[in-house]
Amino acid sequence: MLKRTNQKILKTAGLFNATLAMLLLFGLTTFAQTTNMQAATMQTTSEKSVTQILQPVLTNYKNVKIGTTSEEVREKLGKAKIDDKDGFYYEISDDEIVQIRIDKDKKVRFISVTYSDEIAPKFADVFGKDIMIESAADGKIYKLVRYPEAGYWVAYARSSGEKPTVTVTMQKMRKVK
Repeated sequence: MLKRTNQKILKTAGLFNATLAMLLLFGLTTFAQTTNMQAATMQTTSEKSVTQILQPVLTNYKNVKIGTTSEEVREKLGKAKIDDKDGFYYEISDDEIVQIRIDKDKKVRFISVTYSDEIAPKFADVFGKDIMIESAADGKIYKLVRYPEAGYWVAYARSSGEKPTVTVTMQKMRKVK
């Protein structure tokens, strides 16, 4: 019994550490946003090149989206393991944890979900088939796509190894004045 409890604690601690590392990485990425952001575009090739504005495939997590009020989060996801003025921390299962950050208006500005099992979404589930996957030699994947028209960015990070951890993050973009 003690061994099983210790294993669960270690697994939860590992997920928590992975989430913190990803949050730090995403925080640095957010800090690096430039003030003259332009609309994200992609080129499609056919007889002529067409530019279109990218629309996000991932728009919510269990009906919680960027801009959802903190009260709505509680209604949709239930009681959080941690619930304070800055946000929420949920342990959905042994293989899925969620961190949600709230802005000064008590609305969701950040959603980060970390998965440690086969339940993790695939890259195409997050970005669709038009965004190219770029993996490192060791199998790690990191991709961040900005959606200025939607007002947020989405990032996908997968660790390498036999049992990779996947973190999917959505964050409200700063408004450029």
